[in-house]
Amino acid sequence: MIRRRFLQIAGAPLMGAAAGKTMLVVAADAGWLECAGGTIAKMTGEGAHAILVRVGNDEKESWGLTPEETALRNRKESEAAARLLGIQEVISFGYRSSELRDVPHTTIRDRLIFLIRHHRPAILMFPNPHAEHDRNLDRYYVGAAAEDAWHCARFQNFLPAPSHGGLAPHIVSEAYYYSSPVDPRRREPESSSTFVPQPIRVDIAELFARKLRAAQALRTVNRGTAMRLKQSLEAAGRRLPLLDTVNDRAVDKLVEENLRGLAAMCAAGSPYKLAEEFRYAGIEYGLPTKYLR
Repeated sequence: MIRRRFLQIAGAPLMGAAAGKTMLVVAADAGWLECAGGTIAKMTGEGAHAILVRVGNDEKESWGLTPEETALRNRKESEAAARLLGIQEVISFGYRSSELRDVPHTTIRDRLIFLIRHHRPAILMFPNPHAEHDRNLDRYYVGAAAEDAWHCARFQNFLPAPSHGGLAPHIVSEAYYYSSPVDPRRREPESSSTFVPQPIRVDIAELFARKLRAAQALRTVNRGTAMRLKQSLEAAGRRLPLLDTVNDRAVDKLVEENLRGLAAMCAAGSPYKLAEEFRYAGIEYGLPTKYLR
């Protein structure tokens, strides 16, 4: 296997300036912010027009609330968090979270194809369906549908009716696959950067405070996470003093420690203090080397 350098992106414009570009961020659940919030804030700060597509409704992510109340609160809080990152529009499909295996792959794919052709983004972000050791299967289903939509949106015979109605096929030139940094193989470069998305890191140190504020806006998700963590610790005979009393201050501190720890993990081995990781396919993705000379 040919070892290629692990790409690192700092304060310089991302893969050609984001200014003036439209970016479509596809999310299975609230985890999109944890994985990519800093990079999104960096791009919107450079002038990108960002749109968030929430496929799942996060109805399971709460503590002591009904699914209906949970879904409503999480939608409002996700929209508030998106605004803090500079995202201009949030589109919610409303599918029940943790039930996405019952939604046909082509249904999600075709809805994403429609949005790609309508908004004509230059940048697409979506969960990495090839990541290992992630037990949240919704991220696999959404990531696979988004990856398929990215490929199929350029062919007029996929979803032909919108094509005939004026929504012409569209090529998205940059794709960012995001996931939590739990896969031990996540940094292994592949044999060909032409045909395989390559690992990159983005320096988010200057954007971390903004990302943190957005993450802390997800009050319902965060409280549910804190309570389940406390429950699991108690079942194991353990204790986290921070969660002796679960209030807003404790939950916000838990969110900060989690985000900072993940960002430091992503930055390990680089000149950065805090970072996010992606698999990236740029404008030359899929073009044989002989055509690039």
